[in-house]
Amino acid sequence: MNYIYDVLANFNISFFDFYDWYDTDDIIHIKKLPIVKVKSDFFSNIKYHDVKVDSVLLEEIYKKSDFFKVNKSKYNYVCALCDGREAIIVMFGSNGNVVGRSSMLIDEENEVIDISECIDIFKCDYIVKDDVLYDHFKTRHDLCINSLIIDQLTCMNHDKLKYLYFDCFDEIEDDTNKMFNRILFNLKNDFNSISGKIYDFLKLTSINK
Repeated sequence: MNYIYDVLANFNISFFDFYDWYDTDDIIHIKKLPIVKVKSDFFSNIKYHDVKVDSVLLEEIYKKSDFFKVNKSKYNYVCALCDGREAIIVMFGSNGNVVGRSSMLIDEENEVIDISECIDIFKCDYIVKDDVLYDHFKTRHDLCINSLIIDQLTCMNHDKLKYLYFDCFDEIEDDTNKMFNRILFNLKNDFNSISGKIYDFLKLTSINK
């Protein structure tokens, strides 16, 4: 087994790049971390999907990581996964479900990639349980704004929605469902085109309540 030493991890259910880490996040300092090289399709599914892996991988990494100042029993199944081009840190539950993902700092990721050149690909069966966990083309901040907007839209009255719709599309519409669905469609497919207008509108209406 190959290892990397002295790395940082920020575990979340969804994957966030290191530049999306917050000062308030619970950053874990890892003393020793096993490295597992996998195929690119495996790597991509682990990174972005809800996945359950076969026990053969759990057995390979069981208690092979070491940590500073944490309850180690919580981290029995942790490793750095690499496909030769990218690397992430993954935490599994005892049932094989992915329960945490973390990006790596650039120098640490590059070190894992370099080490992986001498490692054989580890073969493991897995099941993709659900579709993509989140839109990885949005930053963490974008995802928070998107969630806030959707929560507010669902309880917005007709007049506010009509005003917001006009502000976004410069069109008058009276059908509530059409307005709501078009806004949701654009948030999903062209987020940056309207998200700023909606967010500013929500902040303004919140102040003026």
